[in-house]
Amino acid sequence: MNEAVIISWPNDIEDADANELISLSTDEIIIKESRTETKLWAAYEWIIPTTFVVTLTNLFFKSFFEEASKDVYKLVKSRLKGYILKRRELKTQLIAAAASPDKLSKNYDQSLSISLKARLHTRLLVNVMIVENVQDEEADGMLEGLFQVLELLYQDCQQQMPEENINRENRPDEIYLLANPQTKQWDILTPKQMSDKYKTR
Repeated sequence: MNEAVIISWPNDIEDADANELISLSTDEIIIKESRTETKLWAAYEWIIPTTFVVTLTNLFFKSFFEEASKDVYKLVKSRLKGYILKRRELKTQLIAAAASPDKLSKNYDQSLSISLKARLHTRLLVNVMIVENVQDEEADGMLEGLFQVLELLYQDCQQQMPEENINRENRPDEIYLLANPQTKQWDILTPKQMSDKYKTR
C-alpha cells in the first residue's frame, strides 16, 4: 500500500469535504477513500469506529522530513485540521440495549463523529480521540499540537528502528492520544488507562 492518508466514511453518507481532500492527492502524498458499512457494535465507546475516520500512515509523516514534499505536507495538514474540526461539529449518539442501559460510560467526552489513526510504524498504532469540550477558538491550536506530537513519535520510531514500509500483517501496539483541556497538552494512554478513565461506575 502506498497511501499516505485514507479517509473512511459510511457508504450511505455523501462527504463533499472528504472528496475535496482526496482531490489534493499527489505523487508525494497519496490520499484515498475507504467507504464502510454501517453496522451495530458491542464494545467500549473508544473502540467503536467513529462515523468519519482519518488514517495517516508513516508515508504521510515521511513527507514532513523530505524537502520536496514539505509544501504538500503543510497544505494537506492544514486541510485535515479543517476537516476534523468540521466533522467534530456533527454530534453522534450511541444507544445502549434496553437490558443494559449502564453499559455506556457516563463521563465519555470524546467525539463519536470523528477520530484519527496514525500508523507510525509496524509496531505502533496511535488512536487519536477528538475531545468535545475544547472551545472552537482553541481547537486549531489543539490540532497543531497533535501533529507536533505525532511528528515527534514518528521520528522517535524511525530513530529506534528505521523502516521504509509498514508490515501490515503484524499487529501493532496501540496507544491513545487525548487532548487535556486543563494542561493544553496531549496525554498518551494505554488501552488499560483508557478503560480505567472511562469505565462505567
